[in-house]
Amino acid sequence: MSNLIVHRGDNDIVLDTSDDVTYCYQIGIGRVIGDNCINLNDSKQLHEIAITLRQKYTEWVYTFNDLFLDKGLVYRNISLFFLTDLSNKRNELFDTYGVILNLTLLRAKLADKEVNTIRLIGLDSVFEQSIRSIFPDATICSERTKRRRVQLVRRIAADMKYFMEVILVIAMNRLAAVVIRKATPRNSGRLFFSFFPQTFDENCVDTRYGAMVNDEDRYLVTIMADGMHQQISPFRYRKLLRELPRDKFVLIDREFQLSDIWRGIYWLVGCWRLTWAERNTKWLFEQIEVTGFIRQELIWSASRVGRLIVVAGALGRTLKGTSATQLTYLVFEYAFGRMISAIAKSSAPLVERVGFNHGDFSWRFLNYFLAKGEARVDPPYLQHCPIPDKVLAEDELCAEIYDYNGYQSVTIMAQVERLKYLDAISPAIDKRFALIVGGLHDGENLLKVLLDTIKSSSKTRFLFKPHPRARTNYLSICQDIPNLQIVHTPIQELLAYVGRIYVTYSGVGVEGWRLGIPVTLVDIPGHASWSKLLDFDEFKR
Repeated sequence: MSNLIVHRGDNDIVLDTSDDVTYCYQIGIGRVIGDNCINLNDSKQLHEIAITLRQKYTEWVYTFNDLFLDKGLVYRNISLFFLTDLSNKRNELFDTYGVILNLTLLRAKLADKEVNTIRLIGLDSVFEQSIRSIFPDATICSERTKRRRVQLVRRIAADMKYFMEVILVIAMNRLAAVVIRKATPRNSGRLFFSFFPQTFDENCVDTRYGAMVNDEDRYLVTIMADGMHQQISPFRYRKLLRELPRDKFVLIDREFQLSDIWRGIYWLVGCWRLTWAERNTKWLFEQIEVTGFIRQELIWSASRVGRLIVVAGALGRTLKGTSATQLTYLVFEYAFGRMISAIAKSSAPLVERVGFNHGDFSWRFLNYFLAKGEARVDPPYLQHCPIPDKVLAEDELCAEIYDYNGYQSVTIMAQVERLKYLDAISPAIDKRFALIVGGLHDGENLLKVLLDTIKSSSKTRFLFKPHPRARTNYLSICQDIPNLQIVHTPIQELLAYVGRIYVTYSGVGVEGWRLGIPVTLVDIPGHASWSKLLDFDEFKR
């Protein structure tokens, strides 16, 4: 008789004394402890599976485009599938691919075992549906069941709030027409797209583009965006509006119209109708049922599509009035950037579109991968994902990944602006200090998995730097640990003296490695690592 326990959570589970063999698998840092407990977690094999299944999964997701076309979900010659997070395979937002990897590993580990009972702790009904598909004869019981991550009612409320906020912005624009008047067109120059004020410094310079933007260039910005990339209230919008230098910034938001809202709602409802029409469809990948997960991705994607349609209308009108010769933009790999690629091509066909690589990614970072033949520069974008005319990559690895995925005219930047600060650092590598750097989505787990290491290394002072845009309500766990300190010090000052860096996927790990600082790549059980460090020989395990 074989028992399996799958535990997702932060707290350890201690089993009663038993002679039965129990296999356990953890997703997160909570352990399962028992007399005859055999842990099945294997990070090396999990990473190998992530590589093996990546293209198969990418090709499988691409088939959903046919479903969108069959339902007539096409806007301005663009299949709305390409503007969804489902198409983007957002493994930092959704559990779908992570669950597939975990269940594939469990199936391999238990291939010659008869599993009689499965105990799920801290998981939801969607996971239970998936694990039942690979262990159909096992008795499954669930404890501490979590609610589904994506719920339709909450999405409807969030979307209505966004639409109402944009309506308020439209009213503010009309009342303050003089303040937000259009910048004087120029005969030459380039546009650089960004989200204001997310990464602009006190001098209104975008730190990602840096010195690439010269006096003749302008920023093409949005403040409200889609309410997902950044969340700005209408009242703060009014304040930020006054801070924009009118001769340097072209504001997309000033072109919002009420018709954009109605179109957004129309296509939002269209995506909801698709999800409802497919309510009895069962979706399986590699014999693993992922129906519940795909439904959640479709519900979330409806929100994304509806909001992007709103922004697309304003963007199209803005670009029609530009005299720029080139548009450089980030997030071109994501739904927002794909919208920019498509709308820029239709509204300003003579403007060269340049995708700007920002940040590190790897062969396991699913978001940036496309099916073979999926990418296309020119419309129509019915069977093909809109991409830029050319791409600026940060390094050779990024360039290889872009080439692999069908991006065109990929070149490596001569200078990566966001990394220029490294040139001024001569690291002291003081072993008395260690730096822990949280990513946008992993700070809590990273910190918790390192607590034992921190407490057992009393002679080392650990400095934890949370991601500036991450939620930090978990930081109370740092209290009463004398050698652990929360810091918000600029990263260049920290890299100048720390003796070791701990990360999961944060790009600071790569930057420290480039400086010669020892880096520990931390595994979160049940989570495949996205870090590009694993693509370097010395980190492969």
